[in-house]
Amino acid sequence: KVKKSRLRAVRWWTLAHAESMNNMVVPQTQIQNPTSLPLTRKQRNLVSKNPGSIRAVYQGAKQAILECKYQFKNRRWNCPTYESGRGVSVFGKILQKGCRETAFIYAITSAAISHAVARACAAGTIYTCSCDYSAKPPGHETATPGSSNWKWGGCSDNAKFGHKFGRRFVDVVEKGQDIRYM
Repeated sequence: KVKKSRLRAVRWWTLAHAESMNNMVVPQTQIQNPTSLPLTRKQRNLVSKNPGSIRAVYQGAKQAILECKYQFKNRRWNCPTYESGRGVSVFGKILQKGCRETAFIYAITSAAISHAVARACAAGTIYTCSCDYSAKPPGHETATPGSSNWKWGGCSDNAKFGHKFGRRFVDVVEKGQDIRYM
């Protein structure tokens, strides 16, 4: 049986439902204030140390749910989500079972958070990270749109920071040797 504290620790997925039924986003101050959000203490600290990151977490959670629904749209279990309240998971009781769907949910949410944070770094919306200037698209090292000494000067997604942030944010619930979290 899964401890209630573990299910409480994944309440951050409810950020994906931060939009009301009439498509209005929850006020900016409520999303930016980590103390009013369904986060663990460690997640609140991480978000507080990285101003602007909560928006990326919100976008990542939303994208993970959309991707889950897309991947399972023609299956019996089609990634249903629920408007959750009082610590109930967005995905319902499936998280209490050790099955492939649970593994997919954890994997897709982790990847979506990492991706959203990496993109937010490149966009300049997270103040503790910036572009990854070392990553250059293939063929752009010395590409010539007119001159042979033209070099890539773009702003790539900061995948390294995104991965690090994503692991620290999502993996906070991974305690013990529970097979669902390995």
